Amino acid sequence: MSGSGREHVDQTARDGTMPDSDPGSGERYLLLADISGYTGFMTGVEQEHGVDFSNGIPAAYGVLEGDAVFASAPVARLDGQGDRVLATIETTYGAFIDSRTRAIPSSDHVCIACPNVANLDLKWVLHRGPVVRQSVGSGSDLLGPAVTIAHRLLKNTVRDRIGYRPYLFMTDAAVSSLGLADIGLAHAEEYPDSGHIGGRIVELTEPARESAPTLS
Repeated sequence: MSGSGREHVDQTARDGTMPDSDPGSGERYLLLADISGYTGFMTGVEQEHGVDFSNGIPAAYGVLEGDAVFASAPVARLDGQGDRVLATIETTYGAFIDSRTRAIPSSDHVCIACPNVANLDLKWVLHRGPVVRQSVGSGSDLLGPAVTIAHRLLKNTVRDRIGYRPYLFMTDAAVSSLGLADIGLAHAEEYPDSGHIGGRIVELTEPARESAPTLS
């Protein structure tokens, strides 16, 4: 991860770079997925197990490879594809829930911190705006006001309205171009440096589980 604790990725490049075939600059969709409760969970595990994991990785610890993902895509790929975007986010959230469930330690685990992995959840931000591509070492990074706004929106008041639930917040810029104007709950944030940012809140739900068959 970078020094900021954010893993900068593109849909086709998860090593912190963007492929040379991708022009990078111009209008793009910017998606951030952030794990809520990550810092507290990591702190609790270190307090219980110490910072030396030479005798083995603590239960539930290995499932986490970072606290956030930052993905981007050219607008030509996604404009008018709101239903497909939402379906992809819901599928990804389902995969997160599956991984989280597998990471919950057994009931005889002696640590009181590792079981808290069950309390981790995701919040998402989706924005659309102009960016520029800047070379950084052997790779590149995305910069510009749209990138700043997307990251600002991770600190928001959404849960003051809906409670501690997983959600996707889409800015009006993303909503209108995706064709999702009537979805979810209207919401706005205000920042001293970015001003008023309107959008829509979409609450996410855990995927339904099939009940285990009962023996008669």
